[in-house]
Amino acid sequence: MELTVKYSYVEQITPPRCRKPRPQRFDDGVAVLSIREVTAEQAPVAIIGREKNFETGEYLEPVSYCLFDGRLWTDSTVSGCTRRCSERYPAIGPELNLVKDSAMLSHTGLGIYVCVHDGKQGIAHYLQGLARDWLIIDGQLYRPAGEPMYVVMTFGLSGNHGGTALLTDDHLNPNIRREAYFSLLELDQAVTHTLLVAGKRGDTVKVSTDPGFQFQVLIPAAIQWKNPSAGADDTGQAA
Repeated sequence: MELTVKYSYVEQITPPRCRKPRPQRFDDGVAVLSIREVTAEQAPVAIIGREKNFETGEYLEPVSYCLFDGRLWTDSTVSGCTRRCSERYPAIGPELNLVKDSAMLSHTGLGIYVCVHDGKQGIAHYLQGLARDWLIIDGQLYRPAGEPMYVVMTFGLSGNHGGTALLTDDHLNPNIRREAYFSLLELDQAVTHTLLVAGKRGDTVKVSTDPGFQFQVLIPAAIQWKNPSAGADDTGQAA
């Protein structure tokens, strides 16, 4: 589908009989964005994630990760594998109005955050790039999501002063060794590594192997990450 975006922008204009340009605001910016549309058969659900509510012991509304063009897509913002307090992305109509008096042009649901001082061409280029990360599946907007992974983390000084836990994440933290990350297909290895780390630290009580999530992998090919110690290339990246 095509989306026409009208927007404000600021350009540096040199007035008559002046030597120095001055910022001048315009409201006639127009960008026509092409958004890919596919069916659920073309973008099947590859992973289903369910977050546990530790207060009730029940699991919250599941997150469905669809696979298309080698990437994972979700219908709402997912951070750290959780969608709490996150609504589904809004429906996209044929036109979007970003003509505003503010210095920033924004639309939270679509992830638009751009400054009017980027100029007419700069804003148009930004919007075109953003549209490449939009996908409509059976009428619902989806955006890229990181690949869910297990990660072994430690807290405190060891010896049960802090603890060791198996958690989840959807990106690689540069402050954490890559060997601490395990794919959704490596849960057993992740649990074993958690207990090994806890044993070395002396965390005999404060150790947890319950990440607080349940994942169902429907398409194994969607899993790209592999723990480096299991023979994968250490230069691998999470989605």
